Amino acid sequence: KRIMLGDHWFEHALAVGENGRLVTKNNELITFGGTSILVDTGGAETGFRDDMLMEVKTQHDLFKDGHPQVGSAISGEVQITMIAPHGEIPKRARLALFTRATNGVETSEWIQQGVYYIDTRKRTKDDRGFDVLELTGYDAMLFADVTYPSDSTHDYPILDTDLVQFIADNMRLSAADGRGVPVDERTFAHMDKGYMLPLPVGYSMREALGMIAACYGGNFIVTPTGELRLVALNEIPVETRYLIDENGFRLTFGGIYIEV
Repeated sequence: KRIMLGDHWFEHALAVGENGRLVTKNNELITFGGTSILVDTGGAETGFRDDMLMEVKTQHDLFKDGHPQVGSAISGEVQITMIAPHGEIPKRARLALFTRATNGVETSEWIQQGVYYIDTRKRTKDDRGFDVLELTGYDAMLFADVTYPSDSTHDYPILDTDLVQFIADNMRLSAADGRGVPVDERTFAHMDKGYMLPLPVGYSMREALGMIAACYGGNFIVTPTGELRLVALNEIPVETRYLIDENGFRLTFGGIYIEV
């Protein structure tokens, strides 16, 4: 859906998977010598654009159930309805959302609006006969919903920042996936109490994050760029200004108010 702001509007892009192939506007493979061209889809330039995206909804709350509280690790969610692309999209594929402002002549840089992983996929047909793909996904907090792993690296109790880093390193798609989730630099900047924590036996990594968040009066989230971040309540500004339309209603993008 196009959001008009005077003579400007927002364009959107959805990059699917860790890598992909260049396609035309009609979603046909571009080949060179009969071979399709492999590209990195970590960025927006090779993503699906508004002509393919029918609806994109995101939910990324700071508080669990919408009520102010601390001690939680909140997962973001995305729901996408799009014209079904050629080929099969892999299970748990990475979904990266981007947006930029344009007036039809000049454009801003692409701004990342979230990194998610597919949970469910459903193919249907709309009333025009088009093949439609419906996707739901969650951000990397999903990977913290597993039992705290064995740890031969540390002697417990360990420093709270070391515990967060260990969890972030183990928030990954599978045991064979060597990558974890980066930690937002603002997280450790606020973790200045030096708490020593025991091995969280019988708890999930997400529950352990919640315990640490409670110690600092905040909650853990995954940022739009896919980094683990602790947000303390005392970081929230007393007064926030939002972008509004001519009728005074606050404008949103993916359910999130636009701050100015």
